[in-house]
Order: sequence, then structure tokens, then C-alpha cells
Amino acid sequence: MLLSAPMSLEERLEKIRSRPVPSNEESAKFQLIAPILENLGWDQTDGSEFLLEYAVGGNKGGRVDIALRATTRGHNRLVALIEAKAPGADLRQHVAQVLGYAFHEGVDICVLTTGLEWWLFLPREPGEPIQRRFATLDMKHDSVERLAEDLRAFLGREALVKGRAQKKAKSVLIATLDDARLKTEIPKIWDRMLNEPDEELVELIVSRVYGKLDLRPEKDQVIAALRGIPVPTGTILTESPSSEPTTEKAQKPGRKPSLKPVAIRLWGTRHPVSSHKAILHTVVELLYEKHASEFDKTLKLRGRKYPHVALDPGALGPEGPSKTYFQVKSSEYFIGDHGGADAMRKRADTFLECFGYPQSDLEVLFE
Repeated sequence: MLLSAPMSLEERLEKIRSRPVPSNEESAKFQLIAPILENLGWDQTDGSEFLLEYAVGGNKGGRVDIALRATTRGHNRLVALIEAKAPGADLRQHVAQVLGYAFHEGVDICVLTTGLEWWLFLPREPGEPIQRRFATLDMKHDSVERLAEDLRAFLGREALVKGRAQKKAKSVLIATLDDARLKTEIPKIWDRMLNEPDEELVELIVSRVYGKLDLRPEKDQVIAALRGIPVPTGTILTESPSSEPTTEKAQKPGRKPSLKPVAIRLWGTRHPVSSHKAILHTVVELLYEKHASEFDKTLKLRGRKYPHVALDPGALGPEGPSKTYFQVKSSEYFIGDHGGADAMRKRADTFLECFGYPQSDLEVLFE
């Protein structure tokens, strides 16, 4: 007489899908839950590891439907508790019960299930009861492959006994909580940015609009667009030769500016200057305002012979009539500013690039 091969976990799950839903808790326990646990390696004939109606919490406690116990290094210990409810029951009403049982017994994993819906918890983790749930399994709608994988990972006998289930459950719970926090906090942060836009956001939008349309919106126009209200008319919408000084973009390629600079426009804001050296000074001062805590990275900037930045001005080059430098906002940083117009502009671009800004963020306006 040939013996049929044992039913696999996947086959068991397919069979559960095709059968009528049990009518009560006891039927669910013996028709759905117990067979699944048997496929997961739990010997139900061994009264030492598969325990029904297990007493928890002492004299004032209760009884959990199924307790799974294993012997490791000569010691018996509970590795999981499973509380069964009737199919269709609202599991939310029983979370505190099963967590209380598991916490009292010092169990790392506990389960609340109707046989069709499975909620898996880490009872000793911090947080609200529902925040300790690391997995939910739906026997009717989840894929058989995913159900089998999760059941083996979290309730398989070997996984529980060797501690792999507990470790994986914790990593899943952390990822779940992080994801929930991101989903909650990102909209809040975005709402704050829309209601109180910071300078970086406004400057980024101004830069993108100018790069695409050659039009420069004002700050109140950007804020209105972010808030979804009508955009007001600006006082200056474009760089007009009749109303604005000549910019570097208007110079012919390869031709050196022959006019005196009167202002720079950086990140959408205009700043007056009176010389080519003042261009470098202004750019460096503005960068220091935004990035003082990371300004040490500029100490790596250097020309062909000498550094552009130093804590000791003597390191910027040999003494002589051509050696000049300035100190940044009474800080410890000294900047070499010797050279002509081209050198000043090139050095200003180098400082911008050091902090990740494109050269196009800087415009120089001439008389």
C-alpha cells in the first residue's frame, strides 16, 4: 500500500482557500491554525512543545489557546503564544489581551488570529500596542508564496528555536515604523515649507524659472505659487537692457569686461559692488553666512602655487606689494584676493562650486 506524500505548506494554504470558512473559534483552531503549525514543524503529538489552553499570568491570569515551547541547551522555554478568535472577529479588541499574556511570560513573538487573518506582534517592544505589530497575513487575499515565506520566517519551528524569527521580526518592525513615520512627517514638513517657505526653496525655484524662461520671479511671486494663490504682478520680471545694467551674458565671447561692476545677482538677490575684488568678497561673505559650519572645506582650494584660503595670511603667498587678502566677517579665515578681473570671477566661481552651486547662479552687472 502506497502512502501519500505529506501535504506541503503551500498546498495546505491552497486547501484553506478553497474550503468554507469555519463557523467558530474552535473550528478555526483545529481546521486552520493547527494544520498550518504542523506544516511549520510543530509536532502536535508532543505535549511538551505544542500546548493547548496554556495557563498564563498565574492565578489571576488566563489561558492562551496555543503555546509553542522548545528545549534548548537543556532548558524549556516558550517561543510563541497564539490566541485564536472566530473568523470575522474584530482583532483590534483583543490586542491588549494577547500582548499582556506574552509580556507576562517573557515571549518574544505572539500571534492573534482567526485562522484567516493573522496579526504578529513583538510584545516587548516599546510603543502603543498596535505599533508592536510587525506583520499581517490574509489567507484569502495574499499570495500563497508570500504567506508561506512569512509563516516559515516568523513561526517556523527552527526559525523560532534558533532566534532567527525574532531578529527578522525586529528588523521588519523598525522598517515599518520608519515608513509610517515618513508617511506622516513628510506632508507636515512640506506644508510648513509651503506656508513659511525658506530661502533655499525660494532661491531654487527662482533659479529654475530663470534658467527655463529667462524671467526672474520675485520672492512674493514664488511664495504665492507655492501656496496655490494668484501670483501677483512683479516689479521686475526680466533682465531688461534699458532698466538694468549690462550683465556678463551680454559681453561678447572671449571679451574681457571693460566696464566697472556695480552689482552682482546671486541666488536671485542683488548686491551692490564697486570693484572686481568686491565681487569675490561679496560671494565669499554670502557663502560664509550660509555655510559657516562647513567652511573648513574651502581650505582645500588653491591656485597653481598658493591656497585661496588660509588660517594664517602668511600662507597665501610671499610678502610683497602684489599680495593682498581679506578676512571673512571677523572669522579665522583669510582669503587671497590678488589678481585681475578674470581671476576674481574665476575664484568666485570656484568658491560657489565648492559648496555645490553652479556658476550660473552668479551674474555680474556693469555700468
